[in-house]
Amino acid sequence: MNGDTTTIVSETPTLLVVASEDGKKENAPESAALRASVACATSHLQTQYSTELPACQIAAAPTLEEIEREIAAAARQRIEAALRDLNETRARIERERNARDATLKAMQERAGKTRAELDGLAGERAEMERRAQTFLTGDALQATREKIHLAFNVRQLELEDALALAEADAQEMQTQIQAALISDALELQLAEQYLAQLETVAPDVAESVRLAATAQENLAAARQAVHDGLLRDAEVLLAKAKAGNPEPTQVGAVEQMLADARKNQTARDLVARINAVGDQPGAVRRIKQLVEEAETAGVANRVSSVANRAFEAARRTINARYAQARPIADHLVAEGFLPVVGDGRIEAWKSVARHTHAPDTESDNTWELDHVLSLRANGVWKTEKPRVAVTRKDLPPRAQHSRWYHAWVSAQNTTA
Repeated sequence: MNGDTTTIVSETPTLLVVASEDGKKENAPESAALRASVACATSHLQTQYSTELPACQIAAAPTLEEIEREIAAAARQRIEAALRDLNETRARIERERNARDATLKAMQERAGKTRAELDGLAGERAEMERRAQTFLTGDALQATREKIHLAFNVRQLELEDALALAEADAQEMQTQIQAALISDALELQLAEQYLAQLETVAPDVAESVRLAATAQENLAAARQAVHDGLLRDAEVLLAKAKAGNPEPTQVGAVEQMLADARKNQTARDLVARINAVGDQPGAVRRIKQLVEEAETAGVANRVSSVANRAFEAARRTINARYAQARPIADHLVAEGFLPVVGDGRIEAWKSVARHTHAPDTESDNTWELDHVLSLRANGVWKTEKPRVAVTRKDLPPRAQHSRWYHAWVSAQNTTA
């Protein structure tokens, strides 16, 4: 063509515009519009496919822990669903089995009843013929006998048909039961295999699912164990139930029951131990120790009445033993001993003066245990010598507060 050509090159696909020299003015508007559209297209394409950082959206990479939690959640859902299906299958199979057994039992009872009726048919016929022969004679008797034979033959045929039908139904039901046993066993086996496959891949998740599934059963068993007094078993069952994360309120109720049962058992044990103390020597001290144990365990209010009665009985017995020990203690004083009287026990101490080798030093008085008298169960006081010498600088405070010690001090002051 004649004239100059104009070429526009951009980042977009190449566009070629050809115009004649004569048509410059004529095509000027179209050329300007074309340039504007090309520029706009170039701008849109550059904006859309820009890879500069401000225009790019970079997704955060997930962590391994997040992926593991996601997989564990999915595994838990699958295992829970498989376990639920297995339990539902077992329950359905059990219901169907019970229904079939009940149907078979009803069929067998019906066949047995029909058989018994058929077996008794001959007796009924003989009884009816006997009555007819008793009250009828001649042609009437003959006609009645014919009617009896006809009626009983018809009845026998009906009963035989009914018995055959009942036995056939029972046999068919037994066949269905045998087939259902095989089918049910196969269905359970497939469900168990599927669950085992899932549990093998995620054993930790499977364990938590099973614990959660049996949490209610363990809680119920723990309650029953508490009622039966099996507190150790209740603790084990409660721990298993907690591992399944059951309802906190239910766990709290069982824990409260277990705590109350422990307190009751502790109170019963303490009461039994208090009653076992009886009126033995040292009973008051022992009862006080048991009361302190009850206060520590928080069951003092449950044993206080028993402890008070035991205290009163023990004090009366102590006073009686003290009355027995008083003349013996007076006799020991007369023999030169200082008695220290306890509950069912009398210690005979003797003052010994020891001189030191240092000049201008007073003698040092000490006490030596000479012998001990103990009250036996038969009411006899037995005297025993200590196997090892017992020496004290001062007597115990309880001895220094006794009437015999004050009498000894007064005697020493008078002698001095």
